[in-house]
Amino acid sequence: MSSSTLKVVTVVLVLLAFVLAGVSYYVFHSYAEDAQKAAETAKKESTPQVLAVVAVKPLPAYKPIDRDAVALVPVSVTPTQYFSNLDDVVGHQPLVDIDAGAPVTARYFKEGNALARVIPAGFQALSIEVTDVIAVGDFVRPGDIVDVLLYLRSDTTDQTVTQARVLLKDVRVLAYEDRIIDRPEGIKDDQGNQQVRHQRTAVLAVPEADVTKLMLGVSKGEIRLALHGQTPQDGTATTPVADNGLPLTPKALETLNANKVPDKAYTGAQLGRITPPAKSRTAKPAVEVIRGSTKERVTTSN
Repeated sequence: MSSSTLKVVTVVLVLLAFVLAGVSYYVFHSYAEDAQKAAETAKKESTPQVLAVVAVKPLPAYKPIDRDAVALVPVSVTPTQYFSNLDDVVGHQPLVDIDAGAPVTARYFKEGNALARVIPAGFQALSIEVTDVIAVGDFVRPGDIVDVLLYLRSDTTDQTVTQARVLLKDVRVLAYEDRIIDRPEGIKDDQGNQQVRHQRTAVLAVPEADVTKLMLGVSKGEIRLALHGQTPQDGTATTPVADNGLPLTPKALETLNANKVPDKAYTGAQLGRITPPAKSRTAKPAVEVIRGSTKERVTTSN
């Protein structure tokens, strides 16, 4: 092969190499652009995920949740009020059954009745229907201390005599109407709601042993609430004082406590037998008359 032929072949091979390099670059660049566009499209179409606590096994109601019964799982649809920490649900009791695979949300763990959280231990909340007369002119408020008074009218059918008694002493008002605490100033009730709600109630903290006692009293007679005065903020009782304003001595306190009238029921017959004190009579002036050896007192008329 001559030298001129070799030169031509070399030039052709070099040109072919350039063409192949250009074609390779074009194909690779097109593939890279297509891959980048596909990735961007997939990123745009993908739904954002969040880590939420999900039940991995059925969770029964009113049973504490074990740690191995829940797990943090990425979910595409963000649940309402979801938990992102296992410690927020472990040991808590759901109010309803939760299926496996369902997100554990706050609605399964409502805090419960607000009134139930303020009932003291050993007491139960009992409501009674009240009016302005029963509720001390509508001045009763949540947190007040009242005495529950009972008035029984005479009834010939069961030989009941008219009587009044202190049914319960030192009872705390937990709620009045629909309020557990007083409403802020400036908030007014809807007039339409006031017309619909004709009945008002007061919820009292009654000792468990006296719940049925109060129910019987409400069903048999008329109830009144007697409001106590406010005590000092530190909760200490007011010390009785004498007329001069000085505190009573221990002996005087014993005498005062001994003379207290015990609580009792008063019947209408007993009240009827109470007689008023006799009217005081002013002595008429008298004149002493002496007749000889005798003395005589003669009263004069006015």
